[in-house]
Amino acid sequence: MQIVTHMEEEIKECRAAGPGAADIPMAAMFCRSFFIQAGWNYERFQNLGFVFSLLPALRRIYPDKAGLKNAILRHMEIFNTQPYMANFVLGNVARMEAGAAASLEPDARLKNMPGVKQALASSFASIGDRVFWGRLKPMTTQVCLLVWTLAGFYGWLFTGRAEQPSLWLVFAGPLAGILGYSAVAVYLRWIGLKKGYACGGTASCGLDAVNWPGIIRFLSAAGFAFSMVLALLAFGLLIVANYGACSTAELMLKLGLGAGVLVLHRVARAYGRSAFFAAGFILAVSVLVFSVFRVEPFKMHI
Repeated sequence: MQIVTHMEEEIKECRAAGPGAADIPMAAMFCRSFFIQAGWNYERFQNLGFVFSLLPALRRIYPDKAGLKNAILRHMEIFNTQPYMANFVLGNVARMEAGAAASLEPDARLKNMPGVKQALASSFASIGDRVFWGRLKPMTTQVCLLVWTLAGFYGWLFTGRAEQPSLWLVFAGPLAGILGYSAVAVYLRWIGLKKGYACGGTASCGLDAVNWPGIIRFLSAAGFAFSMVLALLAFGLLIVANYGACSTAELMLKLGLGAGVLVLHRVARAYGRSAFFAAGFILAVSVLVFSVFRVEPFKMHI
């Protein structure tokens, strides 16, 4: 009797585990996930795109029409997350649906699905915004400017020059940034789908599969490094281009004005004032000097 009971428990566990990743059409879900924003709407956001991406798995899990219809309706509720990170949620939900379909008590296994789905969507929305919108997207411009500068095209800095760069160079800068950005997005889509299915069923699925804080810190450091390199290149080029255009006294005056603005900003912040206060103070002084005292303005270049 105990052996029979033990076998029944093992069979129940095997059925609850659901089909493996090899039985789920991952490639079809991956390709469809690129259109998760296509059905975006103001009422339920990405729900149509999510169902469209999940549909290949649901068709494999629920061969009967009634089960498939119920599964589709379950996911027509509100869903919204960072589109490149949605596959972590997609894989998780596919695994939960597979486990529920193979379970002897599907309702019990589906009970926690909405909460898990919403928790993951919110978490990955925050992570994705910080990784892509906050860091990788600005870096595409930085990469573009670095490629142009290293290739000898300075049109982004000296806009008044009649420079005629080659067409391939003009497009090489933006393409370098876009390709780097897209490579990360596509990679995370695929990895997210696989890792989401592998750990499906928990509200922390995928959050601990990747060192997200480490990645965010690395991207922040890389963006700062790119900014410093661009700033040094820009100032170096400006100094070379304008060398000898003004006397030492004029040069020191111009550098002093720039340093004074920075000091004013720090002092204003130290006393609880905003940057707008510093900007307003500078504007008021400028109007006073140039309008009231009739001081002739000079060209602000090094």
